[in-house]
Amino acid sequence: MLLKDVLQVAAFVPSYADGSGQGLEIYFRDGTVGWQGVSLHSYIRRMARVFTVNVQEARQKYAPLVGQKNLIPLVFEPFLVYVPIKVKTPLIKGDPAYGYFRLRSVLQVAVTPGLCTLHLEGGQQIAVIQAARTVRTRLRSARKLEAHALEQLCQVMESESCAMFLCKKLHGVHTQQ
Repeated sequence: MLLKDVLQVAAFVPSYADGSGQGLEIYFRDGTVGWQGVSLHSYIRRMARVFTVNVQEARQKYAPLVGQKNLIPLVFEPFLVYVPIKVKTPLIKGDPAYGYFRLRSVLQVAVTPGLCTLHLEGGQQIAVIQAARTVRTRLRSARKLEAHALEQLCQVMESESCAMFLCKKLHGVHTQQ
């Protein structure tokens, strides 16, 4: 997996495909959807490897900040935080039930009777099986981690202002030093 691939992922959700078995539906930021026959944990490890992040250590580090021990958002970079949200009921023990949604790709949390639907930046709509209140709480926790990651980044900045650095990072401008 390459950095450019990870940056295009809006969400990844466990699913079952006839003839292929358990895998993941990958929702891309441009509105396309793909499928990979890998486990949720393998996919997360592949993404983490791109950023040289130890997922277990990161979860231990961020757990106190969000006040929970499980289902900690994945923080790869300040603007690349994935939020775990329950998308299905496991059929058998060990089946994954949570999908991961890029914080900045979730545009709206829509509530309809008995459902909660996430609207993503690519135009996709994904029904989840958690209450809107729970989803909003998870999104707030992820925003808290995003702010913390930004603060950490700004503290290590030396040669240029944090605002200039972030602007360049967001717009893909590189400077020579």
